Amino acid sequence: MRKLSRREKGLVGLLTLAAVAVAGWALRHSDAAPAVLGRPRAERPLAPVPRIDLARIDAPRAEDTAGRRDLFAFGRAAEPERDRTPPAVVAAPPPASPGAPGMPGDAVAAMPVTPSLPPLNLKYIGSVENKAGIKVAVLLTDRREVLTGQAGQVVANRYRIARIGLESVDLEDVGSGQSRRIPLKGN
Repeated sequence: MRKLSRREKGLVGLLTLAAVAVAGWALRHSDAAPAVLGRPRAERPLAPVPRIDLARIDAPRAEDTAGRRDLFAFGRAAEPERDRTPPAVVAAPPPASPGAPGMPGDAVAAMPVTPSLPPLNLKYIGSVENKAGIKVAVLLTDRREVLTGQAGQVVANRYRIARIGLESVDLEDVGSGQSRRIPLKGN
């Protein structure tokens, strides 16, 4: 081990003195240090202790259904039965004279209104069939994405393939249940 020079000894002494000064300052300003020179420290009030109601231990617990669902049973969980009142039945207005146009009894107003579907952005570009006879439809979106699916499968999270033919495919809108037939596109 080598001997320290006079300069190195001075630096070690200064570092030791600085460490003692920092430790003294920390002890003087910390709450863990005891009172110095007979001066008592100001006592801080203790935090209030929360009240524990021990009577709840013997009280009966409410029925908990968490974790009782069979993970392998498909479908939604059964909703708890609520006090359901039957919907109010509204009587239809009396039929007006057949000659008055635009009245509720008129034939034009009595026809059910079906909502129109948004434009279909899929093109049927063909189908593929394997040796087992399983057909797969090939569809193209407006963003040039290729979608494939067999009859009964849902494509684009919106359409169920109802039937695959040679020159067309029938798609059923999952939300509304309406069907559309898309013809085969050459290009």
